[in-house]
Amino acid sequence: MTLKEFFKTKTFKYNALAVVGVTTFLIVLNMFALRIYTDHGESIEIPDLRGKTTAEVSQILNKIDLRFQIRDSVYSHETAPGTVLDHFPKAGMKVKENRTIFITLCAISQEKIPMPQLTDISYRQAINIIESSGLIAGKVEYKPSEFPNLVLEQKSEGREIPVGEIIPKGSVIDLVLGSNSNGETSLVPTLFGQNLTEAKLSLDEVFLNIGTITYDESVLYKAQKGKAMIFKQSPDPAGVFEVQKGTAIDLWLTIDKSKLESKPEEEKPDNSFF
Repeated sequence: MTLKEFFKTKTFKYNALAVVGVTTFLIVLNMFALRIYTDHGESIEIPDLRGKTTAEVSQILNKIDLRFQIRDSVYSHETAPGTVLDHFPKAGMKVKENRTIFITLCAISQEKIPMPQLTDISYRQAINIIESSGLIAGKVEYKPSEFPNLVLEQKSEGREIPVGEIIPKGSVIDLVLGSNSNGETSLVPTLFGQNLTEAKLSLDEVFLNIGTITYDESVLYKAQKGKAMIFKQSPDPAGVFEVQKGTAIDLWLTIDKSKLESKPEEEKPDNSFF
């Protein structure tokens, strides 16, 4: 029997059909098995672990077949020491079972650093050193001096801090600057539409301070404060054109777009020399 004649026999046809059928069955079976494997655990939604202790995190994740690993420890005034400050993947995301959740804890104690030298340099230099050291620039005061805007004193919580003293990282540092004349003034900037960070920069440029910060009724949660913008300030440049350097400017912030639609007009007071 030739090969051509064999291909025409019923035996070959039945065997060929059997091979195709078994192959198709195995492919379909493999697809179903793969789908079951890849879908397994996808429905696990990560809960919000912020503010939980590691013991609480372990208990919560064990119940839903997840595990965790401490990735970092960072100090924060706004979170209880030893509790979760943040985690990744974030709450609400869906993952497979046995996935590791990386958490960042709030450190038990705040990192300490030596107080840098800020005196006898310019205000701008002092601000750069404060920010690069992990400290926070606070208020500005003035004292009579023949060297205007030279840093005369460095303070924290009303106390003068000597160079080298160990202080908590993130401390607010107030500066006392020299002024060559009593009553030296600055123009009041318009802060309408700026966020708090932008307002701080604007006021720093003219040697003024941020005073009382008030959020209106539209700001309900802490997370919304970062998005809030200034809709009112006092003193207002429309009524007070100049103020003494070091004056605190009170701010009102909102996320209500209707309050931010129209910018208030600036009018120089009648007694202005400009």
